[in-house]
Amino acid sequence: MPSLADQLALSRNRPAGFDYMRIALAASIIGLHSTNVTLGLGRALEIQSTLRIGVAMILALFFALSGFLVTASLLRCKSLISFLGLRVLRIGPALAVETTLSAIIIGSVFTALPLAQYVADPKFHAYFLNIVGDIHYELPGVFLHNPLPDLVNAQLWTVPYELWCYVILALLAVLTICFNRLAFLGFMVIAQIGLIVYDIWRWDEVPIQLRPHLLVFCFLAGVGCYLWRDKVPFNRTLCLLALVLCAAGMATGRGDALAPAPAAYVACYLGLMNPRRSWIVSSGDYSYGLYLYGFVIQQCVATFGPPVQHWYLNLLISLPLAFGVAVVSWHLVEKRALRLRTQVESLEAAVLSRISIVGFWRRPPERAGLRATLGNSGASI
Repeated sequence: MPSLADQLALSRNRPAGFDYMRIALAASIIGLHSTNVTLGLGRALEIQSTLRIGVAMILALFFALSGFLVTASLLRCKSLISFLGLRVLRIGPALAVETTLSAIIIGSVFTALPLAQYVADPKFHAYFLNIVGDIHYELPGVFLHNPLPDLVNAQLWTVPYELWCYVILALLAVLTICFNRLAFLGFMVIAQIGLIVYDIWRWDEVPIQLRPHLLVFCFLAGVGCYLWRDKVPFNRTLCLLALVLCAAGMATGRGDALAPAPAAYVACYLGLMNPRRSWIVSSGDYSYGLYLYGFVIQQCVATFGPPVQHWYLNLLISLPLAFGVAVVSWHLVEKRALRLRTQVESLEAAVLSRISIVGFWRRPPERAGLRATLGNSGASI
């Protein structure tokens, strides 16, 4: 039976499945929020609760595929300097631009306050903390009369947990746990048992999405799939079985703690498929831009009142606009930021050449057969 590593090799280590998945999941999030911004949070949650499995799967797959791809980045890097530096380049510049545009342009246009009062308000100043992962959702006087009032970009709630994923992976690298497959497996087993006990102890109201700590565990499950990629089979039947296990766990929310591992397998199986590339995925990685700008564009569309406050109209208008902005974001901001990787690597080389004890910084040599394989793309560095 072929393994995940075999499938990587067949696609020359650049499977198109991950690219299509990112676009599809980002678009799905915009579709999901179309009910929030047109019906209000209460009514939207009533509807989404009937679709809980699909809703919970979206972010679970997102975090799991991120774990798989980011681990490939870690194993390509010489030290944590380049690994963390490349993570900052991938996330920081585009987030900074989106935050600034939202505060200065969107806020100025849609605020109900006089411009001088808007700029002087503490909420305006606090909003820029989004750039460093301290998430603030409100700008003074903005979107006050929308069905979902006040919130400028609610989608940013996942940013701190994505950052936590990178920090945890970096700590596991420092401890060499993620360079020892058996040690990482033992860590995951202990964590899985702890999560099951914790969820049984909590046993409170079940949210629509997976709880944040489970999203982080989805990321770590993706890490495990990459580390064990030469042993994990690439099999359609196993993927279907994993889907069934996810559905069983997520149906009521009481089995959420059991869902991350099968969700990670589903993400890896779908991502390692290699359909023919279209211009949508070959011309750039637009998923991050869709994620960043989708919600704020939907809120802007919703301000035009009842004629467009239907979920399907909001989606039909917002999705093309968000995609267009994502294309601009990729070519003018994200792609250019990624060109700075050479400067990061030069800084890394300079630092390592001056440190006498480098065990903390350098990753251990690769074991035979476990070299990092995913190609260098803007999406996976």
